Amino acid sequence: MAQAKRPRLSSNGSDASSLPLFCGFELTEKKVISLPASLGPVSAVSAWPTGKAGHFTADSTADKHAVFAVGTSHGCIALVYSDESTVVLENSGSSAVLQLLAKDSSAPASAISDAKPVPDVVAGDADGQVLVYVLGRVFSRNTLPAPISTLSADLNPNMPSSFSVGDMSGTIASCHAQDTLWRAQLDMGSQALPVVPGGADQRAAARLLDPTVNSACSVWLPDNHGLLTSYVLAASARGFIQLLSRGIPVHTIPLSTPCTSVCPGVFVASDISRELPGSSYTQAIVGDGSGQLLVLDNFELVPYAQVEYPIARIFSLPLRAFFGHDGPDVVVCATLSDTIYVLHQRKIVATYSAAFWPSAVDIVADFPGIGPAIVLVEPEALAGKSSSSSLHIISLRPLLDG
Repeated sequence: MAQAKRPRLSSNGSDASSLPLFCGFELTEKKVISLPASLGPVSAVSAWPTGKAGHFTADSTADKHAVFAVGTSHGCIALVYSDESTVVLENSGSSAVLQLLAKDSSAPASAISDAKPVPDVVAGDADGQVLVYVLGRVFSRNTLPAPISTLSADLNPNMPSSFSVGDMSGTIASCHAQDTLWRAQLDMGSQALPVVPGGADQRAAARLLDPTVNSACSVWLPDNHGLLTSYVLAASARGFIQLLSRGIPVHTIPLSTPCTSVCPGVFVASDISRELPGSSYTQAIVGDGSGQLLVLDNFELVPYAQVEYPIARIFSLPLRAFFGHDGPDVVVCATLSDTIYVLHQRKIVATYSAAFWPSAVDIVADFPGIGPAIVLVEPEALAGKSSSSSLHIISLRPLLDG
């Protein structure tokens, strides 16, 4: 399908002079929250209120609470508060929790108490169940054909409570608490899969047959009339990314290396970021198993940066979370190692090495007394060090030039 193209502007253009002059970030561990051993090994975490691009607002942390939804391999889901208190949600009898998404509460205002906030929680498990919790209780459940591999919030302002979910069979769906809006199957169709050279490791060839939806997000891009339209961007383990509109594939991009994570935001300057300065989800950043980062801008991939390790998860924080005004987003990149990278405008501006390989990672908009932060989950029973998982809160403090 032919797509309308819009011109891109260099990120080193005239906009750069209006950006704050900072030389990087200082990443410091500020707090460790030990979790009850009864929860079991933590396999997923999701922070609320989110600091991710497209969701951050100046008053998003007015209640001065940070909440972490954690899921375990025992099927337990709990809310962990910044004051270290823990509330276990209603037992759903589910299997291992693979994916979590904490969202603003959809409960009526009259049902929300003045006590600690209870965000909605969406959980995806190893049985393919998608459970939505409202006020701590199971509100609805849907089932996909295979274990859940990705969950992400929908950035369409017309559907603020919806979310995207993908599984290991290649199914991608858009849902809200009450129903499934649409469901589709990722497929390259007539396009050829990437070629594995003769004599290459057979495991590499097998990976190209894996239909898993590795990651998904929603993004706004111009349609063939030049109007911004909401799409779901889904990355397949078979080595392509596909954009869908209401469940219909409209554009497919083959990749040389399968994508492992996608994240919406604005990462390089372009016409659309000038026209809509408040927008923070008109591009997407794509990471793969080789450590390569690319930006999807107007249906095309452009190089962004290269890191040393395979990419596990990518997050974006809007610049206004640090400086109070717009600019290219700050990128936080978790890898399949103990190393976390922070990038801005195509450059690595900070790295952080943990003393462990995190079993799950997320970011939080404003941890009380700390500000924007990264949360790392330390697995339980590391060399007898602990019998329970713990949350490590890593602050992100910009370093100003001069």
